[in-house]
Amino acid sequence: MQSIGFYCDANSIEENAMHQLQQYAQKPFVNAVCAFTDIHYCAEKALPVGVVFETSDYCYPLITGKDIGCGVMYLKVNKQYWLKPFDKRAHYKALQFAHQQMTDDGLGGGNHFLAIEEDEEAVYIICHTGTRDRGIGLYQQCIQLTRDFSKVYGKTVDFVHKEFLKEQFLQYYQTTLEFGYERRKNFCIKTFIFLQQANYIQCNKVGIAKNYLKLNYSQVDDTGVLHGTPYVLEDAVHNHLQFTNGKVIHRKGSTALATGKTVVIPLSMSRGSLLVQPASLTAAANALHSCAHGAGRKLSRFDAMKYWKTVLKQKQRKQYQEQFSELLDRSGNFPHGYIQEFDFAYKNAEDIFKYQPYLKKITQTTPVVTIKYTEI
Repeated sequence: MQSIGFYCDANSIEENAMHQLQQYAQKPFVNAVCAFTDIHYCAEKALPVGVVFETSDYCYPLITGKDIGCGVMYLKVNKQYWLKPFDKRAHYKALQFAHQQMTDDGLGGGNHFLAIEEDEEAVYIICHTGTRDRGIGLYQQCIQLTRDFSKVYGKTVDFVHKEFLKEQFLQYYQTTLEFGYERRKNFCIKTFIFLQQANYIQCNKVGIAKNYLKLNYSQVDDTGVLHGTPYVLEDAVHNHLQFTNGKVIHRKGSTALATGKTVVIPLSMSRGSLLVQPASLTAAANALHSCAHGAGRKLSRFDAMKYWKTVLKQKQRKQYQEQFSELLDRSGNFPHGYIQEFDFAYKNAEDIFKYQPYLKKITQTTPVVTIKYTEI
């Protein structure tokens, strides 16, 4: 069994997740395994979320599940271009309606989101989503791929030799990852334009196309000026296979790191996000150039609802209702999908730097407004 690199408190890992992790560390062809602070049990597949591992000649194409290419992108605008605070009463519902027209198949459920967040110097549009139906289609191909290799191998296995991967498959895998990137970019750019159109961001409104929600902005520069306003985009994937330097890095809920690249670690919809970079390339290499992709759930979705109903006091629930009044339904209640994303359901952010000392903090944002596509 390969030794596991614990970039978390190993004693705090739930028993079923630890069992999954140890089982994978015993898999053939696995060179190294790392677990991060957001590790948690995954009922769908044998590998927990919040893990990365490396192989050489073989790969495990099914470990990501159906959400292949999921990641987080942010668009940053300096506050010198920000004209006024976001008015939830005036524009929350309009933004919620607009985001449904930004792509063909929406954000998705679970912890996927589109948010406006801020720090002292900038406003950030943050989008967490994946490849949706394209990823599901690729996953079906991966299932068939392992079945076909199993026939050649002589028994049922969940791995594939790299030489068995045809160039056509590798190209389709890469275009699927690019598709996820393009979807996140369209969400971010179109939200940016929405804010320009609604007079929140200084700009030249004459250049804004009336049908901008239907246009494709995937080819715009990651750093540029749109309608007179400078912006910066950065993206990171946390659910994929990365073929590089003769190795295959398998990430399931662990964010890819690169030199000088800033990545988002969402904390919760009521706490905002951390923006981090690798402080040490050597240490980051030991962690397979990966880090946590979120604070990590402290409570399951079921337990979060139970906590909301039986543990929180009325005064505490009222504080959430005041902070997120725009999310309340006509009866004054939150949809379950939002309650499950409040901060009490997530781990403390301090552990992220305590157990991943190769990360440096760039900033921490606070939430302005958050949109989730579906109720759980």
